[in-house]
Amino acid sequence: MKKRFLVLTADAGFGHRRAAEAIEAALVKKYPSQCDVTITSPFQDPALPDIIRMVETGYGDTVIDDPTLYQLAYTATDAPVVAQLLQDVTTTVLNKTLTRLVQTLRPDAIVTTYPAFTQAAIRAGHNADHPVPVNVVVTDLVNVHSVWFHKGTNLTFVPTGHVYKQALDSGLDKKAVHLTGLPVHPQFADEERDRATLREALGWKTDITTALIVGSSRTRETAAIARLLDRSGLPLQIVAVSGDNRETNDQLRATEWKSTVHIYGMVSNLPEMMHAADFIICKAGGLIVTEALACGLPLILYEALPGQEVGNVRYVVDNGAGAWSPGPIGALTTAYAWLARDLSELKKHALAAQHVGKPHAAYDIAERVFRQTQDSNG
Repeated sequence: MKKRFLVLTADAGFGHRRAAEAIEAALVKKYPSQCDVTITSPFQDPALPDIIRMVETGYGDTVIDDPTLYQLAYTATDAPVVAQLLQDVTTTVLNKTLTRLVQTLRPDAIVTTYPAFTQAAIRAGHNADHPVPVNVVVTDLVNVHSVWFHKGTNLTFVPTGHVYKQALDSGLDKKAVHLTGLPVHPQFADEERDRATLREALGWKTDITTALIVGSSRTRETAAIARLLDRSGLPLQIVAVSGDNRETNDQLRATEWKSTVHIYGMVSNLPEMMHAADFIICKAGGLIVTEALACGLPLILYEALPGQEVGNVRYVVDNGAGAWSPGPIGALTTAYAWLARDLSELKKHALAAQHVGKPHAAYDIAERVFRQTQDSNG
Protein backbone atom coordinates (compact mmCIF):
# COMPACT_ATOMS: atom_id res chain seq x y z
CA MET A 1 0.00 0.00 0.00
CA LYS A 2 1.34 3.43 -0.94
CA LYS A 3 2.38 5.89 1.74
CA ARG A 4 0.65 9.25 1.56
CA PHE A 5 2.53 12.46 2.29
CA LEU A 6 0.99 15.90 2.78
CA VAL A 7 3.48 18.71 2.18
CA LEU A 8 2.35 22.11 3.42
CA THR A 9 3.89 25.23 1.94
CA ALA A 10 3.16 28.88 1.17
CA ASP A 11 3.91 31.34 -1.61
CA ALA A 12 5.13 34.08 0.74
CA GLY A 13 8.48 34.11 -1.00
CA PHE A 14 9.71 31.58 -3.56
CA GLY A 15 11.78 29.36 -1.28
CA HIS A 16 9.06 27.61 0.69
CA ARG A 17 7.37 26.12 -2.37
CA ARG A 18 10.65 25.22 -4.08
CA ALA A 19 11.69 23.30 -0.97
CA ALA A 20 8.35 21.51 -0.96
CA GLU A 21 8.73 20.61 -4.63
CA ALA A 22 12.25 19.34 -3.98
CA ILE A 23 11.00 16.99 -1.25
CA GLU A 24 8.15 15.78 -3.45
CA ALA A 25 10.53 15.06 -6.34
CA ALA A 26 12.97 13.22 -4.06
CA LEU A 27 10.21 11.06 -2.57
CA VAL A 28 8.80 10.18 -5.98
CA LYS A 29 12.22 9.46 -7.46
CA LYS A 30 13.48 7.42 -4.50
CA TYR A 31 10.20 5.54 -3.90
CA PRO A 32 8.41 5.75 -7.28
CA SER A 33 5.77 3.09 -6.67
CA GLN A 34 5.50 3.46 -2.90
CA CYS A 35 4.26 6.98 -2.25
CA ASP A 36 1.73 9.64 -3.17
CA VAL A 37 2.62 13.26 -2.42
CA THR A 38 0.26 16.24 -2.22
CA ILE A 39 1.62 19.79 -1.97
CA THR A 40 -0.80 22.48 -0.86
CA SER A 41 -0.92 25.90 0.73
CA PRO A 42 -3.60 26.16 3.45
CA PHE A 43 -3.64 29.92 2.86
CA GLN A 44 -5.33 29.28 -0.49
CA ASP A 45 -8.44 27.78 1.11
CA PRO A 46 -11.30 29.98 -0.21
CA ALA A 47 -13.12 29.53 3.09
CA LEU A 48 -10.46 31.56 4.92
CA PRO A 49 -10.93 35.29 5.53
CA ASP A 50 -9.31 37.50 2.89
CA ILE A 51 -6.98 39.06 5.44
CA ILE A 52 -5.43 35.62 6.11
CA ARG A 53 -5.01 34.76 2.44
CA MET A 54 -3.27 38.13 2.00
CA VAL A 55 -0.28 36.71 3.88
CA GLU A 56 0.69 35.25 0.51
CA THR A 57 -0.70 37.79 -1.92
CA GLY A 58 0.61 40.81 -0.04
CA TYR A 59 4.07 39.46 0.81
CA GLY A 60 5.81 40.51 -2.39
CA ASP A 61 4.47 44.07 -2.31
CA THR A 62 5.51 44.51 1.31
CA VAL A 63 9.10 43.34 0.91
CA ILE A 64 9.59 45.46 -2.22
CA ASP A 65 7.73 48.63 -1.29
CA ASP A 66 8.26 48.76 2.47
CA PRO A 67 11.17 46.55 3.62
CA THR A 68 11.52 48.58 6.82
CA LEU A 69 7.98 47.64 7.84
CA TYR A 70 8.79 44.02 7.07
CA GLN A 71 11.93 44.17 9.22
CA LEU A 72 10.01 45.68 12.13
CA ALA A 73 7.34 42.98 11.91
CA TYR A 74 9.94 40.22 11.62
CA THR A 75 11.87 41.44 14.66
CA ALA A 76 8.80 42.08 16.78
CA THR A 77 7.33 38.64 16.17
CA ASP A 78 10.61 36.80 16.80
CA ALA A 79 10.25 37.07 20.58
CA PRO A 80 9.16 33.62 21.89
CA VAL A 81 6.04 34.92 23.64
CA VAL A 82 4.87 36.78 20.54
CA ALA A 83 5.80 33.86 18.28
CA GLN A 84 3.68 31.53 20.42
CA LEU A 85 0.79 33.96 20.30
CA LEU A 86 1.07 33.99 16.49
CA GLN A 87 1.03 30.18 16.45
CA ASP A 88 -2.07 30.12 18.65
CA VAL A 89 -3.91 32.60 16.44
CA THR A 90 -2.88 30.81 13.25
CA THR A 91 -3.91 27.46 14.70
CA THR A 92 -7.36 28.78 15.56
CA VAL A 93 -7.84 30.27 12.09
CA LEU A 94 -6.49 27.26 10.19
CA ASN A 95 -7.95 24.53 12.39
CA LYS A 96 -10.85 23.67 10.08
CA THR A 97 -8.70 23.89 6.95
CA LEU A 98 -5.98 21.57 8.27
CA THR A 99 -8.45 19.17 9.89
CA ARG A 100 -10.34 18.86 6.61
CA LEU A 101 -7.11 18.27 4.67
CA VAL A 102 -6.00 15.52 7.03
CA GLN A 103 -9.41 13.85 7.05
CA THR A 104 -9.63 13.97 3.25
CA LEU A 105 -6.08 12.93 2.33
CA ARG A 106 -5.41 10.66 5.33
CA PRO A 107 -1.65 11.21 5.15
CA ASP A 108 0.86 8.91 6.79
CA ALA A 109 3.07 11.92 7.47
CA ILE A 110 2.96 15.71 7.16
CA VAL A 111 5.92 17.87 6.13
CA THR A 112 5.74 21.65 6.34
CA THR A 113 8.15 24.08 4.72
CA TYR A 114 6.34 27.09 6.21
CA PRO A 115 6.49 27.58 9.99
CA ALA A 116 3.09 29.16 10.58
CA PHE A 117 1.37 25.84 9.79
CA THR A 118 3.25 23.69 12.30
CA GLN A 119 1.06 23.92 15.39
CA ALA A 120 -2.17 23.71 13.37
CA ALA A 121 -0.85 20.63 11.58
CA ILE A 122 0.07 19.01 14.90
CA ARG A 123 -3.44 19.55 16.22
CA ALA A 124 -5.00 18.18 13.03
CA GLY A 125 -2.70 15.16 13.23
CA HIS A 126 -3.71 14.51 16.84
CA ASN A 127 -7.38 14.67 15.88
CA ALA A 128 -6.96 12.11 13.07
CA ASP A 129 -8.03 8.50 13.46
CA HIS A 130 -4.41 7.37 13.15
CA PRO A 131 -1.12 8.91 14.32
CA VAL A 132 0.19 11.49 11.83
CA PRO A 133 3.75 12.68 12.47
CA VAL A 134 4.48 16.32 11.65
CA ASN A 135 7.92 17.31 10.35
CA VAL A 136 9.38 20.76 9.72
CA VAL A 137 11.91 21.73 7.04
CA VAL A 138 13.60 25.05 7.89
CA THR A 139 14.24 27.13 4.76
CA ASP A 140 16.55 29.87 6.09
CA LEU A 141 20.26 29.47 6.71
CA VAL A 142 21.23 31.54 9.77
CA ASN A 143 19.47 33.08 12.78
CA VAL A 144 16.02 31.89 11.72
CA HIS A 145 12.75 33.07 13.22
CA SER A 146 11.80 31.32 16.48
CA VAL A 147 8.43 30.30 15.05
CA TRP A 148 10.25 27.53 13.12
CA PHE A 149 10.83 25.54 16.30
CA HIS A 150 7.98 23.63 17.96
CA LYS A 151 8.43 20.89 20.56
CA GLY A 152 5.43 18.99 19.24
CA THR A 153 7.06 18.13 15.92
CA ASN A 154 8.47 14.67 15.24
CA LEU A 155 11.45 15.71 13.12
CA THR A 156 12.95 19.12 12.35
CA PHE A 157 15.36 19.31 9.41
CA VAL A 158 17.80 22.19 9.56
CA PRO A 159 20.14 23.57 6.87
CA THR A 160 23.25 24.63 8.80
CA GLY A 161 25.10 24.19 12.05
CA HIS A 162 23.97 27.68 13.10
CA VAL A 163 20.32 26.64 12.88
CA TYR A 164 21.02 23.25 14.47
CA LYS A 165 22.35 25.01 17.57
CA GLN A 166 19.43 27.43 17.55
CA ALA A 167 16.97 24.51 17.41
CA LEU A 168 18.59 22.86 20.43
CA ASP A 169 18.74 26.17 22.30
CA SER A 170 15.00 26.56 21.71
CA GLY A 171 14.38 23.30 23.58
CA LEU A 172 14.00 20.74 20.78
CA ASP A 173 15.14 17.19 21.52
CA LYS A 174 18.53 16.48 19.95
CA LYS A 175 17.22 13.19 18.55
CA ALA A 176 14.49 15.06 16.65
CA VAL A 177 16.79 17.59 14.93
CA HIS A 178 18.65 16.57 11.79
CA LEU A 179 21.31 18.61 10.00
CA THR A 180 20.63 17.78 6.35
CA GLY A 181 21.07 21.02 4.46
CA LEU A 182 18.25 22.86 2.78
CA PRO A 183 16.46 20.71 0.17
CA VAL A 184 17.03 21.57 -3.48
CA HIS A 185 15.50 19.76 -6.43
CA PRO A 186 17.14 16.39 -7.22
CA GLN A 187 18.13 17.82 -10.61
CA PHE A 188 20.92 19.67 -8.82
CA ALA A 189 22.40 16.45 -7.48
CA ASP A 190 21.68 14.31 -10.54
CA GLU A 191 23.34 16.52 -13.20
CA GLU A 192 26.45 14.68 -14.50
CA ARG A 193 27.33 16.61 -17.68
CA ASP A 194 30.41 18.82 -17.64
CA ARG A 195 30.21 22.59 -18.06
CA ALA A 196 31.20 22.66 -21.74
CA THR A 197 28.59 20.04 -22.65
CA LEU A 198 25.90 21.93 -20.79
CA ARG A 199 26.78 25.23 -22.47
CA GLU A 200 26.69 23.64 -25.90
CA ALA A 201 23.26 22.19 -25.15
CA LEU A 202 22.05 25.62 -24.03
CA GLY A 203 23.43 27.38 -27.11
CA TRP A 204 26.01 29.34 -25.10
CA LYS A 205 29.67 29.86 -25.90
CA THR A 206 31.69 27.10 -24.30
CA ASP A 207 35.08 28.82 -23.83
CA ILE A 208 34.34 32.06 -21.97
CA THR A 209 33.66 32.92 -18.32
CA THR A 210 29.90 33.02 -17.83
CA ALA A 211 27.95 35.15 -15.35
CA LEU A 212 24.39 34.08 -14.49
CA ILE A 213 22.16 36.92 -13.24
CA VAL A 214 18.87 35.73 -11.73
CA GLY A 215 16.00 38.08 -10.91
CA SER A 216 12.30 37.82 -10.17
CA SER A 217 9.25 39.97 -9.53
CA ARG A 218 10.79 40.87 -6.17
CA THR A 219 14.04 42.25 -7.59
CA ARG A 220 14.54 45.38 -9.66
CA GLU A 221 18.25 45.52 -10.48
CA THR A 222 18.66 42.60 -12.92
CA ALA A 223 18.67 44.72 -16.09
CA ALA A 224 20.95 47.39 -14.60
CA ILE A 225 23.50 44.80 -13.50
CA ALA A 226 23.45 43.09 -16.89
CA ARG A 227 23.99 46.41 -18.70
CA LEU A 228 26.92 47.39 -16.45
CA LEU A 229 28.63 44.03 -16.95
CA ASP A 230 28.03 44.25 -20.70
CA ARG A 231 29.74 47.64 -20.86
CA SER A 232 32.52 46.78 -18.42
CA GLY A 233 34.95 45.38 -20.97
CA LEU A 234 35.28 42.19 -18.93
CA PRO A 235 35.70 38.97 -20.96
CA LEU A 236 32.26 37.69 -20.03
CA GLN A 237 29.27 35.84 -21.41
CA ILE A 238 26.17 37.13 -19.64
CA VAL A 239 23.02 35.10 -18.95
CA ALA A 240 20.13 37.17 -17.57
CA VAL A 241 17.03 35.45 -16.17
CA SER A 242 14.20 37.83 -15.29
CA GLY A 243 11.79 35.19 -13.98
CA ASP A 244 8.25 36.51 -13.69
CA ASN A 245 9.31 40.17 -13.85
CA ARG A 246 7.91 41.35 -17.20
CA GLU A 247 9.23 44.88 -16.82
CA THR A 248 12.77 43.58 -16.39
CA ASN A 249 12.34 41.21 -19.31
CA ASP A 250 11.19 44.08 -21.53
CA GLN A 251 14.18 46.19 -20.44
CA LEU A 252 16.60 43.38 -21.22
CA ARG A 253 15.14 42.71 -24.64
CA ALA A 254 15.12 46.41 -25.54
CA THR A 255 18.85 46.79 -24.80
CA GLU A 256 21.49 46.83 -27.54
CA TRP A 257 24.19 44.55 -26.19
CA LYS A 258 27.92 44.86 -26.89
CA SER A 259 28.94 41.37 -25.73
CA THR A 260 27.36 37.91 -25.76
CA VAL A 261 24.15 38.11 -23.75
CA HIS A 262 21.43 35.45 -23.41
CA ILE A 263 18.04 36.61 -22.11
CA TYR A 264 15.41 34.43 -20.47
CA GLY A 265 12.11 34.99 -18.68
CA MET A 266 10.64 32.14 -16.66
CA VAL A 267 12.78 29.01 -16.93
CA SER A 268 12.34 25.39 -15.90
CA ASN A 269 15.99 24.41 -16.28
CA LEU A 270 17.70 26.63 -13.71
CA PRO A 271 19.71 23.67 -12.34
CA GLU A 272 21.18 23.16 -15.81
CA MET A 273 21.99 26.87 -16.12
CA MET A 274 23.64 27.00 -12.71
CA HIS A 275 25.85 24.02 -13.48
CA ALA A 276 26.82 25.70 -16.78
CA ALA A 277 27.76 29.09 -15.27
CA ASP A 278 30.95 30.21 -13.50
CA PHE A 279 29.28 32.46 -10.94
CA ILE A 280 25.84 33.82 -10.08
CA ILE A 281 24.59 37.30 -9.22
CA CYS A 282 21.33 37.23 -7.27
CA LYS A 283 19.30 38.30 -4.25
CA ALA A 284 20.09 36.51 -0.98
CA GLY A 285 17.01 34.27 -0.88
CA GLY A 286 17.54 31.07 1.07
CA LEU A 287 16.68 28.67 -1.76
CA ILE A 288 18.61 30.30 -4.58
CA VAL A 289 21.65 30.62 -2.32
CA THR A 290 21.37 26.94 -1.42
CA GLU A 291 20.84 25.92 -5.04
CA ALA A 292 23.94 27.82 -6.09
CA LEU A 293 26.00 26.22 -3.33
CA ALA A 294 24.70 22.80 -4.35
CA CYS A 295 26.27 23.46 -7.76
CA GLY A 296 29.52 24.76 -6.29
CA LEU A 297 28.62 28.13 -7.81
CA PRO A 298 30.09 31.22 -6.08
CA LEU A 299 27.66 34.04 -5.40
CA ILE A 300 27.65 37.80 -5.72
CA LEU A 301 24.74 38.88 -3.50
CA TYR A 302 23.50 42.36 -4.37
CA GLU A 303 20.29 42.57 -2.34
CA ALA A 304 19.04 41.10 0.95
CA LEU A 305 15.70 41.31 2.70
CA PRO A 306 16.01 42.52 6.31
CA GLY A 307 15.75 39.59 8.70
CA GLN A 308 16.50 36.09 7.46
CA GLU A 309 18.23 37.08 4.19
CA VAL A 310 20.84 39.10 6.07
CA GLY A 311 21.73 35.83 7.77
CA ASN A 312 22.00 34.13 4.39
CA VAL A 313 24.52 36.78 3.32
CA ARG A 314 26.54 36.18 6.45
CA TYR A 315 26.57 32.43 5.86
CA VAL A 316 27.86 32.82 2.30
CA VAL A 317 30.50 35.40 3.18
CA ASP A 318 31.70 33.68 6.37
CA ASN A 319 32.18 30.43 4.44
CA GLY A 320 34.10 32.17 1.64
CA ALA A 321 31.53 31.09 -0.95
CA GLY A 322 30.77 34.57 -2.24
CA ALA A 323 30.56 38.28 -1.59
CA TRP A 324 28.07 40.85 -0.34
CA SER A 325 28.09 43.54 -3.04
CA PRO A 326 24.96 45.69 -2.77
CA GLY A 327 23.53 47.30 -5.89
CA PRO A 328 24.69 47.21 -9.51
CA ILE A 329 27.96 49.05 -8.80
CA GLY A 330 28.79 46.65 -5.99
CA ALA A 331 28.14 43.65 -8.23
CA LEU A 332 30.34 45.11 -10.96
CA THR A 333 33.17 45.86 -8.53
CA THR A 334 33.22 42.29 -7.25
CA ALA A 335 33.06 40.88 -10.79
CA TYR A 336 36.17 42.92 -11.64
CA ALA A 337 37.99 41.56 -8.58
CA TRP A 338 37.02 37.96 -9.34
CA LEU A 339 38.01 38.10 -13.01
CA ALA A 340 41.32 39.89 -12.53
CA ARG A 341 44.56 38.24 -13.58
CA ASP A 342 44.34 34.44 -13.36
CA LEU A 343 40.77 34.11 -11.98
CA SER A 344 42.29 32.97 -8.69
CA GLU A 345 39.66 34.78 -6.60
CA LEU A 346 36.81 33.21 -8.56
CA LYS A 347 38.35 29.75 -8.23
CA LYS A 348 38.84 30.22 -4.48
CA HIS A 349 35.18 31.09 -3.96
CA ALA A 350 34.06 28.21 -6.18
CA LEU A 351 36.00 25.71 -4.05
CA ALA A 352 34.42 27.14 -0.91
CA ALA A 353 30.94 26.88 -2.45
CA GLN A 354 31.57 23.24 -3.31
CA HIS A 355 32.68 22.59 0.25
CA VAL A 356 29.47 23.89 1.90
CA GLY A 357 26.96 22.83 -0.78
CA LYS A 358 24.58 19.97 0.07
CA PRO A 359 22.98 18.82 -3.20
CA HIS A 360 21.56 15.59 -1.68
CA ALA A 361 19.57 17.22 1.14
CA ALA A 362 16.17 16.51 -0.44
CA TYR A 363 17.05 12.83 -0.78
CA ASP A 364 18.20 12.69 2.85
CA ILE A 365 14.96 14.27 4.07
CA ALA A 366 12.84 12.02 1.84
CA GLU A 367 14.57 8.92 3.20
CA ARG A 368 14.05 9.88 6.84
CA VAL A 369 10.41 10.88 6.34
CA PHE A 370 9.61 7.69 4.41
CA ARG A 371 11.40 5.53 6.98
CA GLN A 372 9.37 7.28 9.67
CA THR A 373 6.13 5.94 8.19
CA GLN A 374 7.55 2.42 8.11
CA ASP A 375 8.73 2.66 11.71
CA SER A 376 5.30 3.82 12.83
CA ASN A 377 3.77 0.71 11.24
CA GLY A 378 6.38 -1.60 12.61
